[in-house]
Amino acid sequence: MALVSAWIPLPPTPVLVDPAEPYLVPEERFSQLIDYVTSVQAEIVEVDISAAVNVADVVSALKDVLPFPDWCGLSWDSMEDAFEELRQAWRFPLVLVVRGVQVLIGRRPHLGLEVVLRLSGLSRAFSIAGDQLLVTHVWRTA
Repeated sequence: MALVSAWIPLPPTPVLVDPAEPYLVPEERFSQLIDYVTSVQAEIVEVDISAAVNVADVVSALKDVLPFPDWCGLSWDSMEDAFEELRQAWRFPLVLVVRGVQVLIGRRPHLGLEVVLRLSGLSRAFSIAGDQLLVTHVWRTA
């Protein structure tokens, strides 16, 4: 049985494009997302992955903004291996705002899609464990 940390409801529309994953936030609505996250007292962390060329760059960008154990490498597998330590180190509910996935999908489609899928999987894993990680992707609509 998992103990459940505090949970926040999804941000209301029109902050999110749709109430289904991947959660897309239009750039022009980003300040509303920040206001919402602040109002529900969730932790918010932003990461920019637009310059990534491989998985190591993406994980490195995550490690720059979130606490990871020193031994954790730069792969998705390393993150999975560190899962319990990440649960202890991160503050939940946590809203991870990902910038640059739109650029990444345009430049390296497979990597961009992998990022969306892996972060969605990580969010589900935290949810099963009783913690809320809400991954949102900032999207330019123009």
